[in-house]
Order: sequence, then structure tokens, then C-alpha cells
Amino acid sequence: MTVFALAALLAGCAEEHPELSGGLYFAAGNYLAELDLRNGSTRVVTSIGDDTIVELAPQGSGRLLLTVYGQVNRQYTHSLVLYDIATKQLLRFFEGRRGRYLPGTDVLVYDEGRRILAKRRQGETWETIEIASRDYRVPVQIIPVSATAFLYAIGDGPPQLFDIVDGRSSTPGLADRCALDAAVWVPEFDALLCRGRGDETTYAFVTLDGSVAKTLSLPEGRSLEAMAYAADQDIVIFSERWRSFIGERQRHAIWIHRRDTGETWRLVENQHLGDTVVYRP
Repeated sequence: MTVFALAALLAGCAEEHPELSGGLYFAAGNYLAELDLRNGSTRVVTSIGDDTIVELAPQGSGRLLLTVYGQVNRQYTHSLVLYDIATKQLLRFFEGRRGRYLPGTDVLVYDEGRRILAKRRQGETWETIEIASRDYRVPVQIIPVSATAFLYAIGDGPPQLFDIVDGRSSTPGLADRCALDAAVWVPEFDALLCRGRGDETTYAFVTLDGSVAKTLSLPEGRSLEAMAYAADQDIVIFSERWRSFIGERQRHAIWIHRRDTGETWRLVENQHLGDTVVYRP
């Protein structure tokens, strides 16, 4: 059964939360889909053909940057594709993955496979800035924090802060406290919502200098991963994954945490959103 058929069957079981609004764009195979935060129901936004959507990131308010996997010139590769939500047009950019735009700019940061690169338009051409090299087997994390800077981490290494103005990397104060996997930058607080390094159960808002602004009180015994922060509703959206006792089948759920009241509840069960989502107010 597909994720959409299953979600349709379960939509009526999701508890209604009329105080929530907006949705989450997420990837499901070659489909771009959206989860409604009012009730946990899902809908298909578009299909991109034969390619598989690996992850997605925002580009302004009306476009998404997709990492897709498929054939290009008879070879399978990862590519960066810009998707316009209103027109449903696709524009293929470069070979690469984990693309992120610095907010409010045309600066694109991405993983080329063996290098982390930043590209920005100079007239009709692209200027390329090499950030770091890596072994292609080691995973990379990239999190924009401003119009000129972003956090990145290679494998289990500590987070680094790169500023494209001076072209230099530095180690921020949060490096000893935060892991970048399942972390979300929250510009409203100038802080990273992250788990502690070596501690996958505790989430906190940590500023670049390492100060802990707030620690979240989350349900015990739950393995929750932050997906997005919705500033207009002051909520954090978490995903949960666990294995059922019967058949050791992987299961998933979506949770909501209200930062102001500390209330946490499960929005919907049996829904997997992948590793990345984009919040739509």
C-alpha cells in the first residue's frame, strides 16, 4: 500500500487540532506531497516523472530546491532541481545533493560528492567557492544560518561555520553541544534547535556562541527528530520512528510540540515524511 493510500485510510483517525494551520511539503518516491497540519491528512502536489526525490529545501516563499536521483545522459546520478510551486515548472541545475540556499540570496551551497561547494550568480555565469573536501562515503550536513553564513559538518566531525564574505571557516561555540543531524535553525531566536552530541533524547535551542536559550521538555521514551519550526504558531514538528514488536516493522509518527506551553502530542501515526520537509504557513 502506498503512503498516500495508507494516509487516506488513517486521516479520519487523526485527532483534530483546529488551532493548527499550514502544511509540510515532503518527498515520497517520485512524488512531491503535502501533509496538512490541521488533521495529518496528505495530498499529492506533483509527480516529477521517473526521478526519485531524495530531499527538499526552501528557495524563497514560492519555490523548492529538490535533490533528485535518476538518469542523466544514461547515467544514474544526484541532481539539484528547482521547482516552482505555482507553475509546477522544473529547472535542473547541477549534479550534486543536499542543496541549500542562503536565505534571501541566490547563493547555493551543496554537496558535490567529494567537495562542499557554494555557487553564486555573477551575471550569466556562476562563481564557485570550494568550502571543504571529503570522502564520498562520509555524510554531510548543511544548515544555512544567515544571508552570508552556514553551518556544516562532515561525518562525525564538529560543526563548522563558513562565512562567504571572508571565505573562512570557524568553529562556533555550539560545536561542543550540538549535532547537526535532525537539527533546525530558528532565525527568530538566532539559535539552532539541536540534540546534544552523544545525547539523542534532549533538544535545546543553542546560540552560535554555545549559550542554551531553552531546553525542551519532551515525552520520555520517545525517539523524536526535529523536522521544522513554525514561527507563526510557535510549534516544533517532530518525527518519530520505532520498530513494532510484530515482525520488527519500521513505524513512523508525527508529533507537535508547543514551545510556549510545553505541550506535546502526536498528530498522526503511520506517516513517514522522509528526512527533510519544508513548512508552508
